[in-house]
Amino acid sequence: TKIHTLLLAGIAGLSLASSCDKNNHDINTQDLPDPIQISLRSAEKEMVQSDKSFAFDFFAHVFNEESVGEDLNFMVSPLSLSMALAMTWNGAAGETKPAMQQTLKMGDYAEEELNSYYKKLKDALLKTDPSTKLSIANAIFTNQSVTIHPEFIHTNQSYYDATVQPVDFSGTAAKDIMNQWASDHTNGLIKKVIDKTNAFDLMYLLNAIYFKGIWTTEFDAKHTSRKPFTSEDGTIWQVDMMKQRADFNYTEDQVLQLVQLPYGNQAFSMMVLLPQEGKRLQDVVAATRQDDYWNGLKSTMSEAEVDLSLPKFKTEYSKKLNDVLSKMGMGIAFTDAADFSGMTNHTAKIAFVKQDTYI
Repeated sequence: TKIHTLLLAGIAGLSLASSCDKNNHDINTQDLPDPIQISLRSAEKEMVQSDKSFAFDFFAHVFNEESVGEDLNFMVSPLSLSMALAMTWNGAAGETKPAMQQTLKMGDYAEEELNSYYKKLKDALLKTDPSTKLSIANAIFTNQSVTIHPEFIHTNQSYYDATVQPVDFSGTAAKDIMNQWASDHTNGLIKKVIDKTNAFDLMYLLNAIYFKGIWTTEFDAKHTSRKPFTSEDGTIWQVDMMKQRADFNYTEDQVLQLVQLPYGNQAFSMMVLLPQEGKRLQDVVAATRQDDYWNGLKSTMSEAEVDLSLPKFKTEYSKKLNDVLSKMGMGIAFTDAADFSGMTNHTAKIAFVKQDTYI
């Protein structure tokens, strides 16, 4: 029998606004409601920690690949990936299912528990800060010639609000439909995620996250000037450096300095990590992978006056994640031994997992 292929694409578009954006001043962050408190059961609290563990593990694997490869600046979205994998996991069976679950670091939770967690997380994130433009969208484009089990479709519609659309993968229209969907759900930041399709593709499962936040304490454009920035190999670049002095949550240890830059009503924030003098990025990555390191570090944060300099930057990144995910434990999903019988009666495996990000 022909092995059909399953393709996952994750898309993350982030627009982080500073005071250079003239539209920012339409919102007074002082007038915003407090963040919504998300009530979590004990199992859900454990899943949050598992999600964090997955995030740092995923980041470390990409970091390692880049270190021995092209050594590019990179940005990944662990939430976009874990949500897309969880949706796909609903169609896995046999040895493929526990392999994917262990890669997600989600123990032995039942489908109902895991899917409910992602639904609760998605719903809460969308509501907690009215000043933040946040979109989390999921879509499943299926081969119109292949029967997909209704249970798989229903689960992903119910828990992940997935749009489901049968398409003809043998023509060129399918890629245009999916690229338009990606553009629509990242506010035009990411316009192309699929180059081509073929008649034996089983489905494309897409997750898109778009975030636009307004700094609670903004940078003033008139304080931005050309300053030296030293990269790890000692190369010094002249960059546009944003600058401000303000009160932020801050902490440091022997490995790194950490500052928290909140958005809007402070439900969301950017955590910026800087290696201490004499430490390397590899040291920071290794530290974040230690059990409870991140929680422990954050618990020592306190308000301090911070003299903050941050380069203006734009990063676009696209990466195929098959090797990373195989090293993380779900290699079987990419082989002929894969079992996605919860999705279809046809033999199927994952052809590629790809993520496109823009900040």
